[in-house]
Amino acid sequence: MAALRCLRWLRPVANPPRAIPTFSTASLRFYSAEASPKTPKSLPLIKNDLKSAMRAKDAPRLAVLRNILSANLNASKTSSPVQTDVQLVALLRKLRKPYEDAAAEAEAAGRSDLVEKERQQLDILDGYIQACGVETVAKSELEAMVQKAVDAAKAAQAGPKEVMGKVMGAVMGQLEGKDRKHASQSKHLTQSLQRINVNTGSAFEAKIGYSRAVVTGDWVLVSGTTGYDYKTGEISPDVAEQTQQTLENIAAALEQAGSSIKEVVRVHYILPDRDDFPKTWEVLKKWFGDVGPAATMVQSGLMKDEMKIEIEVTARKGAVVA
Repeated sequence: MAALRCLRWLRPVANPPRAIPTFSTASLRFYSAEASPKTPKSLPLIKNDLKSAMRAKDAPRLAVLRNILSANLNASKTSSPVQTDVQLVALLRKLRKPYEDAAAEAEAAGRSDLVEKERQQLDILDGYIQACGVETVAKSELEAMVQKAVDAAKAAQAGPKEVMGKVMGAVMGQLEGKDRKHASQSKHLTQSLQRINVNTGSAFEAKIGYSRAVVTGDWVLVSGTTGYDYKTGEISPDVAEQTQQTLENIAAALEQAGSSIKEVVRVHYILPDRDDFPKTWEVLKKWFGDVGPAATMVQSGLMKDEMKIEIEVTARKGAVVA
């Protein structure tokens, strides 16, 4: 009997109690969460349109609105939340690129139906950019801002390394509170407008009227340079020593121009005596061995008999060998 009583307690329960599920609010997304103290004025319009799009079953608009609100929610979790209409427009501008890329891929694949879909969503997104009411700076206005800032930097005799910072600071200050649609082009415009002459103190530069180097955009063009020590005016009779001093002079000019030997892409060697060229190879390898620029050697007379080599280089900023 005792054994039977034990078996009774082992029988399965017909309706076992069910566990109550728990939820973490951290895993939920609330598009209509309580607004922060600083919220873009246009954001309520977007949230209201989400409800309207859901009722109307407007799939394209619904997809765009959910994308906007999701991006805004993600931004709210960072150190740069979207708090103004200007910031909201910047966010919407960033959201355009995936649609543009998708439209381009669809067009390349011959999918006109998908192209139309992506362009329709781009039009919807552009409509919200316009609805924010933020002033957009035209490309022509931006070009004028950059030109004025470049001229001011040159008038202040800013060095090549300073010009970009001064120009970008001035331009971004003028774009404050406006739609920066073309702001990403500011750096390129600055480089394209920028021309700076670099002088290193050579007596020939003043007498003949040329620059040791010229910075134009991304490029640095260094004039033919010889082996004079600009501090003493002396030149070694040895071609290898002249080569070393020449490259030191060139390196100094490149540094002034905001570049370096590592960014040299083209080099010309000019020697009166071609038999002297092998004597320079050890020095040249030390300077250019890891850079490997395109190179040409020309045999030609130089301005003075004591000059045994002249070197001219072209460098491009940002062309450092990896």
